[in-house]
Amino acid sequence: MKIITKPAYIDNKLVELMEKYTNYYIATAWASMNSSAASKLLDNEKYINKMVVGTHFYQTHPNFIKNFASHSNVKFILKTDKIFHPKVYLFSDENGNWECLIGSANFTQAALTKNDEIMIHITSNDQGSEKIFTDILKTIDSYWEYAEEMTEKITEYTNLWKKNKNKLDSLRNVYGGYTSKKSMIKSNILSLQWDEYYEKIRSTIDKQDDSFSERIKVLQKINNYFTEKQIFSSFTKLQRKQVAGLIDDGSEIKWKWFGSMVGAGVFHSKINNNDPNISNALNCIPLTGPVNEAHYNQFIKTFKQAFPTGKCGIGIASRLLAMKRPDYFVCLDGKNRSALCKDFGIPQKIDFETYWEQIIARIIDSVWWSSSCPEDSRKEEKQAWNGRVAMIDAIFYQHKE
Repeated sequence: MKIITKPAYIDNKLVELMEKYTNYYIATAWASMNSSAASKLLDNEKYINKMVVGTHFYQTHPNFIKNFASHSNVKFILKTDKIFHPKVYLFSDENGNWECLIGSANFTQAALTKNDEIMIHITSNDQGSEKIFTDILKTIDSYWEYAEEMTEKITEYTNLWKKNKNKLDSLRNVYGGYTSKKSMIKSNILSLQWDEYYEKIRSTIDKQDDSFSERIKVLQKINNYFTEKQIFSSFTKLQRKQVAGLIDDGSEIKWKWFGSMVGAGVFHSKINNNDPNISNALNCIPLTGPVNEAHYNQFIKTFKQAFPTGKCGIGIASRLLAMKRPDYFVCLDGKNRSALCKDFGIPQKIDFETYWEQIIARIIDSVWWSSSCPEDSRKEEKQAWNGRVAMIDAIFYQHKE
């Protein structure tokens, strides 16, 4: 009897046992392809005597089901009254020799390539092996009795798997295929309740520059512009420059909060000349109601048309987005990028393609973002809630020394 803890060793041992034996008995909570063991199982599928695979939480990959659903000796657990959670791999030959791996590792790529797992390796030479062998076979037989074929349900399962994939990824802290190096629990903001987040905004601002009311005024005034005129191209030149963060006009409103863009010369020209592509891009973002990734992608596609030679970036784009929908977007610029990305545990190289997945999707999954509007609070708190994503800038804004 041995203990195996490294995932690569578990994967290699499974391959070794598949090459050595001609009878496979497997029960696993979840399964996927893209491991050496999965490839070997596909090559040696004629040796599968009984394999039972769970599907709870849609963790079993559709590709595995497609590869094995037609096999007469492979069934799946579709019942939801309890969770199917075993991980046992038994291999035997006609001479009474057998070996078994049993422990924590599912038959998935993650378990066999990178997870922390532990498996016990038992053989027919171990003490009490005869009873162990019999008990394992009986247990797998019992699973087999209530397992089901999947040949006619592959499409339905795949549709549900696709629908739930982003949710499952977010639970693993995976966004856009990238796993953050930092747990969301360790973020200074993502796990906060609304009242905690609001207090953090107020306390951070009070310590730095007492700009809370100034920031609220910017968001309120610009929201009034969009509410009254709807279309960005119908704003006056002064209003467009205010929205774009290109001016301080001497009024009590400090328009450069949430990202000053005064250094973006080409952008300045496009705003002055009222480039229709910028207005059309902002039209892709609804003024009220939910905003989704499709809205954002259409915004970016249209926004880029205003800059055929480039010279545009996520800073100026996110400034406009944050001004139209401060409940969904934050301006990501040189003043907050470093601290924000550090807190989220992601690389600082955020561009058009990764901004939604790495920044906004994480924020939407935060506790405070999903909170209800505080009905009994003061006016300023409700205004902060309406601009709760843009106000992140107040937390991560870094003043020049």
